Amino acid sequence: MKAIQDKRTVIDCIKSQTFVPYNVIGVLENTENTVYFDDKTASIWVDNHYFNYISGCSEVIMDKIESMEDGFYGFSGVLGDLSVPIYKNAFLHWYEPTERYILQGDISDDRGPYQIVKVPIEEAQDIDDRYEYKQDGSFDRIKEAITNRPSSAIYIDGQIASYVLVHEDNSIGYMYTLEKYRNLGLGYWVSLDIIRQIKALGIIPFLEINKANVKSQGLARKLGFEKDAFTPWFGIIKGVPEFFKTWDPLEGESYIFTSIAHLRIADALTTQIDTIDFHKDGATYVGKIEFERMQASFQMALDADKEGYILNIDAIHGMTFMDLVCAIAVHFPEHTASIILPYDKTIIDKIGSIVIVK
Repeated sequence: MKAIQDKRTVIDCIKSQTFVPYNVIGVLENTENTVYFDDKTASIWVDNHYFNYISGCSEVIMDKIESMEDGFYGFSGVLGDLSVPIYKNAFLHWYEPTERYILQGDISDDRGPYQIVKVPIEEAQDIDDRYEYKQDGSFDRIKEAITNRPSSAIYIDGQIASYVLVHEDNSIGYMYTLEKYRNLGLGYWVSLDIIRQIKALGIIPFLEINKANVKSQGLARKLGFEKDAFTPWFGIIKGVPEFFKTWDPLEGESYIFTSIAHLRIADALTTQIDTIDFHKDGATYVGKIEFERMQASFQMALDADKEGYILNIDAIHGMTFMDLVCAIAVHFPEHTASIILPYDKTIIDKIGSIVIVK
């Protein structure tokens, strides 16, 4: 893949593909990031800070990854078949099973009973505070979305009650309705309004919805969207980044760094243990297993840097350490969590992990 400057030619090329990566087109149009393209396979890679927007041939994409430095890399809305070789050949840090919904047909002409306005820039901080994926940089992205792309909001009694924005990849998002104004249909009306604005710009309206978000799926179908592809979001860790050379979660002790995502998705671990009794005490999960002749009691405490949960075993009987790891992988409530395990050479070759020996 070669760095290119002519974005319009690339956009025209990928628009002709069987699967059109609308998110890649959006980030090409709305950002000034480095773009890599392979004209033989119409494969594209757009660097967008931590996230990478990609489409095309898996072999070309994998060659690009091989050339990159060790580090943390996120991937946004990747076609399912393309995502698998990426995380199978690296360490899967986190994973969101997302599906793409594309607007089909015309939309209702009904303007609804509420006055709809553009979201004022003064609302950016509160929107960021409510944002499920709030992190460093999200506030600036929200301000940029309000300033440069369509937005819709309904105010009730002088307070913003419901709103929706457009992400930098042109997907509809940041949707939120204050709890006291829910079940009034506000989300439907602001979404309908923003769809009209998007269509007026000649953009294909689309959404990225987590497979577990049944409520948003229902709203999408009501608006006229239909699911057309499995497009997960995920993060990988390539090699052993510099971070691990200074991070010391076990205070001088060797450890194994893994993730619930890798254990569940890449390693596909299973267990005969059908449940774990978890209860949360502050930032610590206290776990207890009593299954047939297997017993264990343990704690999973968030480390000081909030990078992962440290496993501390209080007691274990009738089961191996690997049995316990499998059970945690299947039943731990935090599906995007990283896990820090005590060093144990018996499991190193059985799970995907980053092993740090002190």
